[in-house]
Amino acid sequence: MNPIHSVPTASSNNAVLHNDVRPTWSAEVISWLLGSPSHDQQLAVLDLGAGTGLGTRTIATLGHDVTAVDTSEDMLSVLRTVREELPSGVAARISTANGSAEHIPLGNQSVDAIVCLQAWHWVDPEPAIAECDRVMTPNGIMGMAWHTWDRTSEWVEELAAIAEPDGTPADQTRSVPGGFAGRGTFVRKDFPVNYELSVDQLVQLASSWAFVSQRADQRAILSKIRRFGEQSQAIDTGLVGFPHITAAFRLQRPDEYVVG
Repeated sequence: MNPIHSVPTASSNNAVLHNDVRPTWSAEVISWLLGSPSHDQQLAVLDLGAGTGLGTRTIATLGHDVTAVDTSEDMLSVLRTVREELPSGVAARISTANGSAEHIPLGNQSVDAIVCLQAWHWVDPEPAIAECDRVMTPNGIMGMAWHTWDRTSEWVEELAAIAEPDGTPADQTRSVPGGFAGRGTFVRKDFPVNYELSVDQLVQLASSWAFVSQRADQRAILSKIRRFGEQSQAIDTGLVGFPHITAAFRLQRPDEYVVG
């Protein structure tokens, strides 16, 4: 029985929450991460640490075949359920597999591109790089990205004062490796995003942040976030604008790199 239809567990509930409230990935960001391929160019893509497939769906919608790999069967189960509701042509381009960055369940040189969205900071870099190098074609593209808070925004500053009483969490983008098995270095491009969500969704999103969920005063913090959201929601839509920056990194090969 599909876990999403069975008695909910804490992990399956977390997967559904992740799918419902985390920001999606735009076609602009995904296309850039994939090297801005032409519209008629179809790639075989690995979405590494895919979670519930928020990025997977964008990759498939752009016309590429994509394998979503994650360690969590609960996350992949949500993606499989959502896939059934997608247009048939998009759904047919999506496959899933349980695995990790250190043990990718794909064959040698089987993908043209790898994207790792909001996940590389969880991996063990040395074996993960070796595995990515193994499954990627010699001229393959590697992309990583994180949705980060736009810390230049006064609204974000006010939210941070509530949600981060212990200070700003570590910058996850620092986990981008300086080199990638001799392939080159990563270049960065920032994409501004105004993520709009309801007050309820804002509170649910905050409850999924580890630096909130693991606090003893979690309920008090979430109550403050709810009041803050209610004070800042738009009168006409009832939505709250949450300024983000999508920090995207794409492997830039050196000029002397020879395609194998």
